Amino acid sequence: MKNYFLFESLVEREKTAPMITAARKLIEFLGIDATSFKGAKNDLGSEFMGLDRLKFLEHYAYNLTLAATEKRDILCIEQSSFICHAHTKEMLLSDDKLRFEIAERLAKQNLSLNVDVNVLSLEQLLLEEIGVEKLTSLVKNPFSNFQTALFFGSNACRAKKYRKEELLIQLLDLIKLKSVQYESTYESDGFEVYPASPLLAKKLAAKTMLDMFDNAADFVLVSDARSFIMFDFHQKELEKVAGREIGLSVLSLAELLLLAFGETNKKSIGLDQHKVAITLL
Repeated sequence: MKNYFLFESLVEREKTAPMITAARKLIEFLGIDATSFKGAKNDLGSEFMGLDRLKFLEHYAYNLTLAATEKRDILCIEQSSFICHAHTKEMLLSDDKLRFEIAERLAKQNLSLNVDVNVLSLEQLLLEEIGVEKLTSLVKNPFSNFQTALFFGSNACRAKKYRKEELLIQLLDLIKLKSVQYESTYESDGFEVYPASPLLAKKLAAKTMLDMFDNAADFVLVSDARSFIMFDFHQKELEKVAGREIGLSVLSLAELLLLAFGETNKKSIGLDQHKVAITLL
C-alpha cells in the first residue's frame, strides 16, 4: 500500500473539525498509512484563482512540492482541496512558462518545485487501495432503511475533470444507501457569497436544504467542507431565514462509512461536534 499525507488544512477548521476527526478515524480503522500533512498551506478554494491566479498556484504548488519531497501522495477528504491541488498540478505540467514562474517564486522560499506527486480523493483511495470486496466485508450496519440527499454544489463543475461522482455512487451502493432526486444538487451552498452578503448566502443555503427536506431526504451527504459549514454550522440560522424547521443531519463520507462499518462512539467519529444532532444511531 502507498504512503499518503492526509490533507487536513480545511477552511475554518473549528467548524469543519468533525470531517477531520472522522477522516482520521477511518484511516486508522482501515490501516492506511496516511500521516497528517504538517506544514501544508490551508485550502483557499478554487474561487481564489479568479482573484490572484499566480498566488493561487504558488500556494498549492508549495503543498505539492512538500509532499513530493517526502515521497507521499496527497489524500484529500473533501472536494475543494482536491480540486485545487489537482488543478494546480495539471496547469503546471501543461504550461512551461507558468511552471518556470512558479518555480522562481518557490525558490525564494528555498523550495525546488516538484509536482511528481499524486492527488487522490477519499473515494479513489477506498476503491483503488482497499477494494470493493474488503469494504463490503466491513459493512455491519447497511443504510437500506435510509435515503440521503447528495449535495455536490456549484463547484462540482470544476471538479468533473478530476473527481468522478460514480465512485461515490459505488460506495453508497456498497452500504445499500439510496439517494433522493432534487433540483438543487448542483446549486450554490452560499459559502462563496457569505463574506459579501451573509443574508443572501443563508437564503441560497436555505433554499437548497428545503429542497432536500421536501424530497424526503433523511440526511444530507456533503462532498465539500464549505457545504458542511453552511448546512450544519449555520442550519439554525437558515431555519430563521426560511421561516421553517429543517432539522436535517449533515454527514461527510468518512462519517457515513464509519457508521456503516459499525462505529457508534460519537466522540471518536466526530459526531459530537456537529451543530445539528445526528439521529441515525
